[in-house]
Amino acid sequence: MNFEQFEYVKAIVENKSMSIASQQLHVTQSAISQSISMLEKELGIQLFQRSRNGTLPTEDGLWIIPKLMDILQKSNQLKMEIQSKNATFSGKVEIATIPSIFMTLLPDALVSFKKDFPLVHYSISEMENHNVIKAIMQKKADVGFITLTNESQSLDNQLIFHPLKLQSNFYLLVSAKSVLAIHSEIQLQDVLSESFILYGEHYYRNLMKEFEERYSQISTIFHSYNPEVIKKSVAAGLGVSIVSKMMIENDPYIDSGRIKAIPLIGYPFNFSLSFGAIYDRNQTNYKLIQRMLAYFNA
Repeated sequence: MNFEQFEYVKAIVENKSMSIASQQLHVTQSAISQSISMLEKELGIQLFQRSRNGTLPTEDGLWIIPKLMDILQKSNQLKMEIQSKNATFSGKVEIATIPSIFMTLLPDALVSFKKDFPLVHYSISEMENHNVIKAIMQKKADVGFITLTNESQSLDNQLIFHPLKLQSNFYLLVSAKSVLAIHSEIQLQDVLSESFILYGEHYYRNLMKEFEERYSQISTIFHSYNPEVIKKSVAAGLGVSIVSKMMIENDPYIDSGRIKAIPLIGYPFNFSLSFGAIYDRNQTNYKLIQRMLAYFNA
C-alpha cells in the first residue's frame, strides 16, 4: 500500500474512468489497473466496478475510499508543511471574495498565513459571486472565494476548485419590534406583504425571481452592497432582508436584540450554501496559492 496507489484511486473517483485517469496522471492504463489490483488484493476487497456510467466504487469501495483519501490529504498537508519550512514565499496575491467569506474566514486565515510567510502581500477585492468567477477567468485576481451555485458548478477546466469546510443556511432578518419576530422559522410565502431590502443585485435577485415565477410578486425597496446599511434599515423597521448565516455571525445588531434572524425554510431557500476557492492551474504562483489555502481549512 502506497500513496501512489491512493493518487490513482483519487483520479479514478474524480473522472469515473481509468483511461481518463491515466491520461491525467501521464501513466499507462495498464500500470494503473495493475496497481489498483495489487491494492485490492492487499486490502482484500474490490474497490471499483465497471458500468455503463463509468468506473465506479463498489459498496466496499464507498466505505473505504474516503478513508484512503483522508490519509492522502494528511500526507499532502504534511509535505506542504515540510516544504514551507524549506521555502520562502514572496510576492503579491490578488484576492477576490464574496462578502460572507471576507467577514468571517478570510481575516483569521490570512493573519495566520502572514505570520509564517511575512514576505507575501495581499490585495483584496469584495464582489458578488459571478464577478469573483469573472475576475479569475480574466486573470484579474489570483484566487477567488465563492459560494457554489449553478454558475460556479460549471467552471472552466483550467480552474481548480478548492472546497472549504463551510456550510450556511438562509435567514430572514426582521426588526425586533416586528410581529414576525415571534417566529422560530418562516417561509417566504409567509412574508409576501413585507418590503424587502436585499444584498447585492445578482444572486438574491435570481432566487427571488425563481420564487416569483412559481408563487407571487415581491416588493423590493432597494438593493445594497453595504451590510451595515441593510441591518440598520431592518432594525429601523423599513423592511426585511435575507442573508446567509455567515453574514450574521457575532453580529452586534442581533446580539443587542435590535434584529432577529429567523431561519428560512421552504422554496427557494431549502438548501445549504457550500463554499470554496478557485484559481487558475496555469498561474505562476500556483504553489503559493495552494500553500495559502491550507490555512483556510485548518
